[in-house]
Formats: sequence, C-alpha cells, structure tokens
Amino acid sequence: MQQRTLIFWTAASSGMANHARFLLPRRIKPRKLDLGDCTSNCRYGDDEGQALEISAKNGLRFSTVFGAEQMKSSGMWRIRRWTITIACPAILVFFAALAGSYVVAQEATYSPPKATLLGSSPHPIYSSDPNDAWNRIFYFLFSRRVETRLSDLFPDGAPFVDGISTRLFERDEIGDRAIDPLYPSHFVNIGSRLVLTDPAYSDFEKALQDALDEKAQRSAIARALMQSDLWGAHDILFYPFLPEGEKELGQRRLATLDLISRLMWKIALTPEEIKSLPNNYSAAAREHSFPDVFAKDSGWIEVLWFYPRAHDSVAGFRRTSRVFLKLNHPQQSLQRFLNGMPDRVESDPLDGLDGVALVTQLMLVDSQGKIMPTSLTLEVQVRFFETVSAGTIKPNDGTLKMMDGSFERARLQVCEISRKLFVREPESGGLIPEEESSPAYNGRYAFAEGEAANQGPNLPMLVEPPLQVTMRARCAFCHGDGLAQLNTFSIARPRRPRSSPPVKQLNPNEHETAKLAIAEKEKRRDFQALLAYFDRHIVRH
Repeated sequence: MQQRTLIFWTAASSGMANHARFLLPRRIKPRKLDLGDCTSNCRYGDDEGQALEISAKNGLRFSTVFGAEQMKSSGMWRIRRWTITIACPAILVFFAALAGSYVVAQEATYSPPKATLLGSSPHPIYSSDPNDAWNRIFYFLFSRRVETRLSDLFPDGAPFVDGISTRLFERDEIGDRAIDPLYPSHFVNIGSRLVLTDPAYSDFEKALQDALDEKAQRSAIARALMQSDLWGAHDILFYPFLPEGEKELGQRRLATLDLISRLMWKIALTPEEIKSLPNNYSAAAREHSFPDVFAKDSGWIEVLWFYPRAHDSVAGFRRTSRVFLKLNHPQQSLQRFLNGMPDRVESDPLDGLDGVALVTQLMLVDSQGKIMPTSLTLEVQVRFFETVSAGTIKPNDGTLKMMDGSFERARLQVCEISRKLFVREPESGGLIPEEESSPAYNGRYAFAEGEAANQGPNLPMLVEPPLQVTMRARCAFCHGDGLAQLNTFSIARPRRPRSSPPVKQLNPNEHETAKLAIAEKEKRRDFQALLAYFDRHIVRH
C-alpha cells in the first residue's frame, strides 16, 4: 500500500477502540494494538518521523510529523460510539462502530463471498440493442449474480440465527443504480478478477475496443454517465494486485486500463457541454415530490464543517456529496445556530431541524483533461423529522423521545440514478425513488461487498457474504435506529480546548464542495496517470 493510511475499528460495547491497526509505507507491516495492554501510552513510529500515540485513558494522539505537516500537540481525539470521521490537516480516519468490524489490510487472508457474471445477455441500458458495445461494457462493469444472506426482515430467509439466515441465496443485480463498477472490490477484488479472467476478459476487451472504433455519436448525457462509470473502473484497476495476483493478471490489468483511459478521452465532453448538462434533481423533485433543495426560497441550507467527507473519500473524489439542512423555524442568528449543531448532535440531534438531505453529484474529466463539477445528481437521501403521537408508536419503529417530552420519527426518502431512464427520457431526470422497505445490502458505502468478521485474536479476517436488509435498516447502520444521527457534525474534537471552526453556509450554485473534491483528486496518482492520456491528444498553450 503506497499511500499512508490510518484505519481503526471500534467495538460497540465500549466508548474506546478495542483495537487499532495502522498502515504506514509498504516496508512497515500493519500492527495490531490491544488498548487493554496500554496502562501507559503506547507509541508507534517510523524513521520518517511519523508517530501515533494511543492510550486506554486518553484515546489517540498524532505526534511529530505525519505526512508533510506537523501535528499540533493538542490534537487529542476521543472516540465516540457511533460512526464518526476524524478530520485533521493531513489525514482522514474512519471509525466503524460495529463489534468485531475490521478494515482490510493487504496482508489479510480472505474467505470471500461469491459473485459471478449474470448468465443472461447484456441489458439494453444505452440503446435497445443488447449487443451494443456500450451495453456490453456496462454488463461487465455492473451485472452480477451475488450470493447473499437475508436478515430476519425477510421471513423467506428462515431459519435465522441472531437475525441472519442460515442459508445462502442468490440475487441477480443488473447494476443500473447509484453504485461503483467492478463490485465487489472494496474488501475483496472479486469484481476486477472476474473481468480479467477468461472467458470474460476477451469479451470485455472486445467491447472496449468496439466502443473505441465506433463512429456513431452518443448524447452528452450518455457520454457523461459512461465516462463516470469508466472512471470508477480506471481507479480500481490502477492499483496492482498483491504480487501473486499481479503475476497472474497484471498484464491484462494494464491492457484493460489502457483501453479504458483511451475511451474516457474519446467520449469526454467539452467544458461547454458539461456546463449545459441538465439539473436532473430538480426534474426528479417535481415528479416524485422530493424537496427541491437547490431552489432559492426552499428553506434548505447547504452546509460544510470539516473536509474531506467520508462519502467523497470512499468514492476516490470522483464525485461530491452535499449536505442540506431544513430549519423548522427562522433563527435570529443563523450562524450561531449552525455553530451549535455539533453540541446539539450530542444532546438533542433533531433540535431546530425539519430535515436533512444528502445529494451526491458527479464530476467529469473534460476534453482538456480538467476535472469539472456537474449538475448531474447520482443519488439523494432525505430524512424528514416529524413529531408523532405517543399512541402511534410501535416497537422498534425508530421513534425517539426528545428532551421536551415529544416523540420524533424520521421519514426516509431515497432516489437513485437509472442510466437507462435518463438516457431515454432526459426530461424525467433519471432518478427512481426507493421505498424504505426496498431490499438493500447492509454496509457503509460500497455495494454488495460482504462484511468483515472477527474470528478471534491472531486469526485471519473473514469476509462473509453480504447481508440483505431494507433501505431503512441500511441507513440506520450509520445514522442510528431512529435515523437521527447527523454524521456531518459527529466529528471528534480536542477535549481541551473544546474549539472548532465555524460551520460554513455554502452557496448551492457555486459547487463549493466539488471544488474541494477536485483539489483532492488532482493530487492522486490515479488521476495523474489518467491525465497523461489526455495530454497526448491536447495541445496546451
């Protein structure tokens, strides 16, 4: 692993991390630290001056030099019991508040879930002809038969043990939704191996070459969606397998990466074409009664506290997530209200809010090799906080009792992109609503990736098949049973002094979070490699 990453996992039964694993440069092996052994501070470091101090009493502290920046001596962070993001100048750290949950290190041994290509022919996503080159590319990137377990939310999965089916089921996924290609590829690299192994490899390679050779013109919307999907595949294939896998598939990986990079350049939109792309969320808001958070007088406020955001980082900074708040009444001082949100998250998270929305939008590489924001929305998640009467409360329905004695429940609205719909009916916006009870895979940000399981001390990590839950249960994994947790403000801060930067109110017309994501992406080696393909064809002045 070339880049320096610090990754931790926590146990839900404790307010402190039970273990910590950190990955430094390749020559340093990942190390596992049991905080129960830390009667005093435990410190790890390397010869580049990077160091981490951990104690059972005080949590963790970055000291000396990490990366290129000096960590302040006051940078002491406490770990909370829910999913949080720690933001500091040089590093983004994810904490997953799930007992026994692990984050992958390359040296781990896996027992991977099963995923195969669908046995059917490609679906007509980009044209009515299943044999169309773009339909075939989409098939290899997205269409999978996934082996899954069922939660007890689905009675057909019985018998259950601890709420999980004892049997395995197969689920066919076309993939035309707001997900990344080549899944599963987060915990395991099954998705990329599938398309690099015969007989799929030769057909996938031919589909890419046919797309490069074709003369037909595609619409701007189709080109935008395809380039976004190819970009995801590029970034996954850019990083080599472990030595054994690279020896077996490395040449094919590089050959496929070359075809994908060339096709991305071929179909790239001009800056003018990107600026003229429609605001598909506004169209979907009109059709499906979603709140139009971008409307001037909508009452929704776009906010930013720390950056990077977890959604952006996990997506490799190829898209940006935007957070909007709906206040339930005007505030005399809006800035004071926003600055108080982190403390309200700890005490009364819904105080002053009618709802919160997360809007994920695409970014594209234009014909000049420049990353540009777009108005194309990939996914929307909206939570409305509604007061309910005590007589309507049902067991485990997510209702919360507030400090004033009232009862609040979050109502969930989700919509995801359908490329097929958007290409064929651009005026629809291409966003399809999902019900709270719709099947979904449990997990954080990836799709059908499986779940890491703790087998015990000194035993290899086991990746179990993904668990099918409902859309509401999936959201509850990060936002709590009542969906009241606002992770934007669930950031651990130095305990003393308890200070933090102000919460920013953003101009929704200025793509401010996209600009931050672009700045991060431009630093990455995967983008620098892609940019080389554009530079071959561009005369720069």
